[in-house]
Amino acid sequence: MSDVAGRPMRWHPALVALHWLTLLLVIAQFLIASPMRDESRNLVERFELYQLHKSVGLTVAGMIMLRLVLRLAAPAPPPANAGRWLQRASDAVHAGLYLCLIALPVTGLLMVSAAPLQIPTLYFGWIAVPHLMGPDKATYELMQVLHAWIGNLLLALAAIHVAAALVHVLIWRDGLLRRMWFGRRWVALRGDQR
Repeated sequence: MSDVAGRPMRWHPALVALHWLTLLLVIAQFLIASPMRDESRNLVERFELYQLHKSVGLTVAGMIMLRLVLRLAAPAPPPANAGRWLQRASDAVHAGLYLCLIALPVTGLLMVSAAPLQIPTLYFGWIAVPHLMGPDKATYELMQVLHAWIGNLLLALAAIHVAAALVHVLIWRDGLLRRMWFGRRWVALRGDQR
C-alpha cells in the first residue's frame, strides 16, 4: 500500500540494506583509524591497517554513489509529520551526511596520492588504485587537515541523526524508524502495521 501520492511507506529494501551496511563500515573505519596511527605498532601491521582503511573507504564511496543513484530511481516515503523547520533540519543533516561520506574518501585518496612517501593503495590487497597526482607536501597537509575535520563533522552529524531517530522512537512513537528497517513488504506498510 502507498500514500496518496503513490509513494511507498518504507524505503526500498536495497536502500535499507545499504544504509545499515554503510553504518557498519563507517564504524569499522573509526575503529581502524586509531590503531593504524599508533606508531608503537610494527610497520607491517600498520601498513595492513592503512590498506584496510583505504579499501573500506573506497567501498563506502562506491556504496554512497550507488545509494544516490537508487535514491533517484526508487520513490521515497513521504516526509515525517514534522513542522517545516524540522523537515528542513532533517534534510540538511542528511545532505551533510552524504557530503561527508563522499568527501572523506576523496580527501583520503588525494592525501595518499600527494603523500611524500608514495605507498601504493591495494584495494583489499588485490587491485592497485592509481594515485591521482604526484607527491605534493602542501596538498598532502591540507588533505590531512580536511580529512580529520570532515571525520569529526561526520561524527557530529551522525550523533544528531541518531538523537533524532531516538526522539521518533522513544518520545513521538510515530513508527518512523520502521521506514528504514526490513519489513515483510516494501510498499505500503503503515505506521500502525507490523
